[in-house]
Amino acid sequence: MERISVWRDRLRLEVASDGFDPQFGSVTFATIAIVVALLLSNIFLTAWVFFSHEKFNVNAISASDLLASSIGTWTGFLGSAYLVSRKRGTGSMIVDYSISVEPIDLIIGVVMGVLLQYVVVPLAYLPFESFVPHLQQKLSGPANEITGAGHGLGIILVGLILVVFAPFAEEVFFRGFFLQSISFQLKNRSKTQNMFFTVLFSALGFGIAHAEPLQLLGLVLVGIVLAILRIRFNRLGPSLVTHATFNLVTFLAMVKHI
Repeated sequence: MERISVWRDRLRLEVASDGFDPQFGSVTFATIAIVVALLLSNIFLTAWVFFSHEKFNVNAISASDLLASSIGTWTGFLGSAYLVSRKRGTGSMIVDYSISVEPIDLIIGVVMGVLLQYVVVPLAYLPFESFVPHLQQKLSGPANEITGAGHGLGIILVGLILVVFAPFAEEVFFRGFFLQSISFQLKNRSKTQNMFFTVLFSALGFGIAHAEPLQLLGLVLVGIVLAILRIRFNRLGPSLVTHATFNLVTFLAMVKHI
């Protein structure tokens, strides 16, 4: 019980300066985990294309390609989070990363997800529209590259990936393991500094990990909001539903143009 109590203190960004294994909060390990996840994504995708004898077009990704790539990413994210939970935490990812959803989280998440998609991100890019030709079209490029979801199982599969599995894996890693590692690394700073840099660095990591330069600004802004929700409510529920709603809007827009 004492170990769980120390963990929960850290989740509130009020970590004791002793009595806790410093290796658990290794930002270096978390960063390596991101690199590994990206490598696994490419390895899984390459293996799928090779064994399925499918012709791969980087500008036209099929639903099966997306699944193979995503499984590699999720393996890296959830695998590293699980390993740390087992070796340095309580052994329960639910406890260690506060994986819980309350009814109010559904309202908070839907509202925040819609606001991010239709207000916050568009306003952030508004100043760039005058000197970046076809900016909105370019921003939607990654979503439009998914061509194998035209009907039936393909579109269902893409929907599950974007709206269910990807938000879960990314929230557990980025707002669970990664955010907590940064917070622990900054434990000797004031509470205000800890929270500021934890939110900022976790959001930057989230944005950079997507490897989409043009979308980086929007992804960082989304990451900032998700991190604030995680800290404010001390559980993943609000950020998880917000992330899922944000992706759902993207998915519906993609389906509309198929």
